[in-house]
Amino acid sequence: MLAHAPRSSLALCVLLLGLLGLFSACQSEQIDNTTLVDPGTDVSFSADVQPILTSSCGGAGCHIDQTTNGVNLSSYDQVTNSVGLQYNQRIVIPGDGAGSPLVDKLGPRPEFGTRMPQNAAPLSNDQIALIRAWIDEGALDN
Repeated sequence: MLAHAPRSSLALCVLLLGLLGLFSACQSEQIDNTTLVDPGTDVSFSADVQPILTSSCGGAGCHIDQTTNGVNLSSYDQVTNSVGLQYNQRIVIPGDGAGSPLVDKLGPRPEFGTRMPQNAAPLSNDQIALIRAWIDEGALDN
């Protein structure tokens, strides 16, 4: 049946299939944090979140033991009181992981600037989901 189709229709089909593939590839970069953390598990800042921040965000000129662009990730108090200069608000909004600048900066396409950690491997989806779950649970000092 395609043999009888005009060339313009065939070209349109090929173009549409190519665009569909392009959009599918873009979607695969998005982080789905909804399925990675067991909803029955309480996330601990000291046992789960701080070790991720310490190991990933402490390079030269970064956010451990110093404040860079308003952000210091050295301790619970520093994390929850940091006001990111790019976002002009606290980086952690308790109860709102999706709206917290900290989670946004860890994703592939943050609203401002570049993904963190800069010049290093990105955090895994599991690590980002864990941080987001901690924030969703109220960003407790536990």
